Amino acid sequence: MTERFSDYSCFRDAAVGITGHRGVLGRLLYERLRANDVAVEAYEGDINHAATLQEWFRRRSLRFFFHFAAIVPIVRVDADPIKAYETNVIGAFNVCREILRTQPQCWLFHASSSHVYRPTSDASPIPEDAELAPQTFYGVTKLAAERVIEPLLQRMSAPYCIGRIFSFSHETQQEPYLVPSLRKRIAELRDGETLTVTNPSAVRDIQDAEGIIDCILHLASKQAVGIVNIGTGVGTSVRQIAARIARELNKNIRIDGVDRDMPGALIADTSKLQHLLSK
Repeated sequence: MTERFSDYSCFRDAAVGITGHRGVLGRLLYERLRANDVAVEAYEGDINHAATLQEWFRRRSLRFFFHFAAIVPIVRVDADPIKAYETNVIGAFNVCREILRTQPQCWLFHASSSHVYRPTSDASPIPEDAELAPQTFYGVTKLAAERVIEPLLQRMSAPYCIGRIFSFSHETQQEPYLVPSLRKRIAELRDGETLTVTNPSAVRDIQDAEGIIDCILHLASKQAVGIVNIGTGVGTSVRQIAARIARELNKNIRIDGVDRDMPGALIADTSKLQHLLSK
């Protein structure tokens, strides 16, 4: 588990920018920075509006920038794949372009996802150089964004970190995400009833969102460079997640379900993360 981040001194003398501050992770980071007297400015507009974005960056001089804005979850992406691709890919390029044009030596954190990987069949941890084979269109958009912005950032010798974020939950997270969806269904059951879930053997590397923010802040304070997995390295099955929620709600229920298409595992190999954080 990553150590709680507490030293904000490196951010206090530097202007910090962020997109996606209304999402779960973006909001937590934004509130954490503000609570620790960091001057953080949120881009309020649509990252697909290039002219507005250009003007916003032109008026600022930033040392750190955190890009979280994206269309999620999977059901929203599938409902409007064109808008999702525009935002998750072209929008990411728009942000990257303006940083390169107007913010020399500004360190960029781009929030990517474990969905860029192919789940493993043996629950082995996935390193950053593993096969990239998204199984969802959301994953396709996140991988496409990486492939658009990383070569450009490297070509321009810009400091950046692409964080492939594994699963997380938070009390503010809402349906249709896994944990709030399970929590609602379990809360509605009576003792002795059965919860039926799809792919109960599917395994995820899941942690509280605050832990993700701690990792990102540590990486930013060290201005880490490159692609890095952000996870715990520990897998938990959907069945186990449901059982944990049932215990928290004091529900005595049965958990059942059918595995479809050999559900796999998305567990982070955190070797690179630990190496970067130990520097």
